[in-house]
Amino acid sequence: MNIKLPTDNVDYQAVLLTEPSVHGKVVQTDLLVLASDRTVKVRASILRDTVDNRWQRLHVGDGISASSVLEEPRNFYHSTFDYALWLKEHGFKAETFIYYSDWKKDVVDLTRLSYADRVVIQARKLRQSILSRYHDYGADGQNYAVLAAMTLGDKSALSRELKDDYSISGASHVLALSGLHLGIIYGILTLLALSFSRRWLSQLIIMSAVWAYVVLVGMPASVVRSAVMLSVIALVTILNRNNILLNSLSLAAFVILVMNPLSLYDIGFQMSFMAVLGIALFLPMLCRQRLFMARWKKWLYKLWGMIAVSLAAQLGTVPLVAYYFGRFSCYFILTNLVVIPFAVVVLYGTIAVVVTFLSPTVSSFLAGILIGIVQEMNKILHWIASLPGASVDDISWSKTQVIAIYASLLALYFILNFFAPKKYPS
Repeated sequence: MNIKLPTDNVDYQAVLLTEPSVHGKVVQTDLLVLASDRTVKVRASILRDTVDNRWQRLHVGDGISASSVLEEPRNFYHSTFDYALWLKEHGFKAETFIYYSDWKKDVVDLTRLSYADRVVIQARKLRQSILSRYHDYGADGQNYAVLAAMTLGDKSALSRELKDDYSISGASHVLALSGLHLGIIYGILTLLALSFSRRWLSQLIIMSAVWAYVVLVGMPASVVRSAVMLSVIALVTILNRNNILLNSLSLAAFVILVMNPLSLYDIGFQMSFMAVLGIALFLPMLCRQRLFMARWKKWLYKLWGMIAVSLAAQLGTVPLVAYYFGRFSCYFILTNLVVIPFAVVVLYGTIAVVVTFLSPTVSSFLAGILIGIVQEMNKILHWIASLPGASVDDISWSKTQVIAIYASLLALYFILNFFAPKKYPS
């Protein structure tokens, strides 16, 4: 919904939706501004005061009173990235710059917010509390940055060097909460719910837990998309219908675009759905090759399965990655063979740490092991990123070339599917 913004300074109350992060001379945070008849999500930059450092006492969920100009989102000069569109896709209606003397911490009446907004704020305060526990248990530097990003979606501590290691090695997807992370969580919840005799009850409990996690991590678009897809799969399971991945993907895309049509232009939306589409189309073809392996080499089946999923997802996303980021990671298969098992262990380990919070000794012990695992993962990915020819950079493809490549991949799919044998040796 479009709103008309005032052109002059306005006085307002707001609630912090994110923990403030330092960017040069300012701290950035997301505000939920309380207008007379609605709330407005605003991306705020607050000039740091160097004497009292009042900004250091601001935390997510705190209220402030401020005076500033609320401006329409706009792009950076000399940048090809459509920052204004990105803000609108993520629900921001305005940007603002607040001078250090034009704000103060204040008590805000949260009853003026909707129930959904109050739930989100409480969830984000809980998330920040868990992040603080990570620090208390000894996670710092790169280990904390990766742990916070992989488990709670907080990427504010990631350094440029760490991002480059993950990008060059082809492991950036584990730092951005997505279907991979929700799938792992869904898997362990499914195992825990096997004792339930009623399928509908187990799926209801599982999806309630999944959506609670979505709210906890701040409801980023990529996680909401994945949760919608899992919800569709759960519904199909309850109804005892055949779960056809393409049908689930189509329904999830429809629901998401109805909720927010601007998602169509979101890079994350395009990447996640093309990855799933690649898996849906090409994974069955790649998995046929397993049938020609010797039966006694069952471990090869599992190894090839992991490679096949990685290849199928890459076929769906490589053109977009090259177009948007100008890079292709040459060792992505090796990287995924390493990083996926690590991701499973890290997420399961984090669940164990959180569950044992009431026993500080046990929780601290498990956290120490978890931090060591993250440290080893960082070392391995740094080694892969430093290998000769780890990535091809400065790729410059036009939209026409990307469309042509996808058309070629679609033609390849139909050709391979047409000539594929109908029966395979058992």
